[in-house]
Amino acid sequence: MDKSFFDFHADDFAVSSSSSRDIVHLAEKGVLDSISIIPNMSAFSSCTAAAGGDSLGFLKKSVHLNFMEGKSCLDRAEIPDLVDEEGFFKVSWGSLLIANFNPAKRPKLKKQLSAEIIAQVEKCIEAGLADPMALRLDSHQHTHMIPMVQDALFDAINHLEKQGRKVVFIRNTEDPISLYFRSWRLLRGFSPANMLKCIILNSFSFRLKKKLDERGLPIGYLCGVFYSGHMDHERLRVVLPLFEKLAKKKNRRVEVLFHPGRVKKEEITPEFTKPGFVQFHLSNNRHVELDALCRLSGVSV
Repeated sequence: MDKSFFDFHADDFAVSSSSSRDIVHLAEKGVLDSISIIPNMSAFSSCTAAAGGDSLGFLKKSVHLNFMEGKSCLDRAEIPDLVDEEGFFKVSWGSLLIANFNPAKRPKLKKQLSAEIIAQVEKCIEAGLADPMALRLDSHQHTHMIPMVQDALFDAINHLEKQGRKVVFIRNTEDPISLYFRSWRLLRGFSPANMLKCIILNSFSFRLKKKLDERGLPIGYLCGVFYSGHMDHERLRVVLPLFEKLAKKKNRRVEVLFHPGRVKKEEITPEFTKPGFVQFHLSNNRHVELDALCRLSGVSV
């Protein structure tokens, strides 16, 4: 496998201390190329020192914009339609998607999302976790792919650029479904929900790619939505050569997305507001993905 076409990526750094330690461990093993950092969870401050250390210094770091759980970086008065009385995010992926088609709600939500995006990016810059001249952006649960959130994101980018910041990468969540039907081994444990998620996100990708192309930003593929939470070694061993062939043909890079950081049950606090997300954070599948990363690189867990 030609690794020059791949970025092995860990999402959700700073979602919890134990999860972040797992990601640091993987970085020290040399199996990661990049990570995404959640700015708004309570573990952020305690993880800052680790993220700035030598073990993570060589990694590409993205701001993992988060509107799905935790508290906002802005005060509730500034974004009242996004958070509850305690400042926890109250919106969901579905509610943002529905609001995208609501002309009465869309402008107000877009403005508030843009302001919160700026605040989350600036928080990472101030902590030394994001390079203001080489900002990389993605989002928790790929919310930035929703057209309304896309527009809020680019409004935020325009503001950041006026402040002298520069964005060099925005994740294009395009996971080519057709590749997974090349072998029956790739359909083991097939999830119709993940396939539907891929279809929706891939459809929104057409819009984002146009914006990326207009700005001269790289357009990549993402391997990880179809197998979200189940990126085991056997599947990857079969599908990565297919991605490599596609990447060479289209001259694109492939971000291979993992969630290898394991959250402990005692770390689940009221900021984890959505039961489905809690189940995902605590899932043993995170250990499976950690193991897959290590086996791909030939190192021990």
